[in-house]
This record gives sequence, structure tokens and C-alpha cells, in this order.
Amino acid sequence: MEVHHHTAPKREKHFKHYLFEFLMLFLAISAGFLVENLREHYVENKREKEFISSYV
Repeated sequence: MEVHHHTAPKREKHFKHYLFEFLMLFLAISAGFLVENLREHYVENKREKEFISSYV
């Protein structure tokens, strides 16, 4: 048995829609890099403190 899905008629995308999609992707990727850098900085500081305490 075949299932047919009826989609809404295709509308033309305007420039503002493309700009909004680009902005959302840019913000998501930038936020991901920012969070990764903060996490890496936290881990490095923790390792540094552990190394210094073990050295002393």
C-alpha cells in the first residue's frame, strides 16, 4: 500500500529568509566554538593545578 503525503504549495523564499537562516547557522556554530573553548580552558586550568600540586 502506498502512502501519499500532500505537501503545501511551494512558496518562493525571499532574501530575508535566507539571511535569517544564515544568521541562525552562524550564531549556532559560533556558540559551539565559544563553549568548546571555555570547556578546554577549564580543563587545562584544572590539569595545571593538579600538576602543580603533585609536583609540590
